[in-house]
Amino acid sequence: MTLDLESVRQHWDAKATAWANHSDTLSTMADRYNLPLLEAAGLKSGDHVLDLASGVGEPAFTEARLAGPDGVVIATDLAEGMLTALKARDKGTLLHLTTADMQRLPFRDSCFNRVICRFGIMFVPDPMTALTDVRRVLVPDGRAAFMVWGRRDDQTLFSLLSSAVESVTGEPPDDHHFQIFRFGEPGSLAALFKSAGFVDVTETSHSFTPLAPLDVPFWRAPLEMTFGHVVDQLSAQDRQKVDDDILNRLQAVREAKGYRLHANLHIVAGRHSM
Repeated sequence: MTLDLESVRQHWDAKATAWANHSDTLSTMADRYNLPLLEAAGLKSGDHVLDLASGVGEPAFTEARLAGPDGVVIATDLAEGMLTALKARDKGTLLHLTTADMQRLPFRDSCFNRVICRFGIMFVPDPMTALTDVRRVLVPDGRAAFMVWGRRDDQTLFSLLSSAVESVTGEPPDDHHFQIFRFGEPGSLAALFKSAGFVDVTETSHSFTPLAPLDVPFWRAPLEMTFGHVVDQLSAQDRQKVDDDILNRLQAVREAKGYRLHANLHIVAGRHSM
């Protein structure tokens, strides 16, 4: 199901507080995803960068450090709540912020040489329109790099949290959840890049297998960030049931020193033809 723009905006505005609360905790893990994305973008000192669906700051902060004082990074998001949280984290005033719908970018033609989007294109009502507009704002030979999640079944934590919440509440995940994996099928986003006019399109898949600690409820941050709109409505007793269910399901991936999680994602990059 394709969600309308206002529904997407409201959904992410409602998540802004949870994302802000856990952003620092998850920043180290985020770097594992960010670095291959920025490498695919070919980001360098002096670049003019447009970061789409910036959320509360990653990877835009890293982009600003790499672009350096001669570069510019504009961080955008559809949800104003996310940008408010990002601004509060931007202690060094590294970024320029603006609210933007990536289907209708508020920028002139050919003004960026890099456009980067981490985990955002999946939620856009019309991704082809978005990619066409991304190409419009790129300079000739400019490069875009987008990151998306792989198939839902290849993500241990997403699948496990979703199953636990459904088990306790009796309610299946909503449409917003399944949009997360919209481009999970390898090649699906790359095909859109080519249709939008990008050339030299590449796609790489990356698998991560972090070892989560045995004695820390590490799942609570991603639980609140992904399913906070559901679990926040639960009684303390039912919230405990969710934690217990998660812990029980984790036993299937338990090792001697931790829980072995799996995550899979795709990075698609392409160049604006001359």
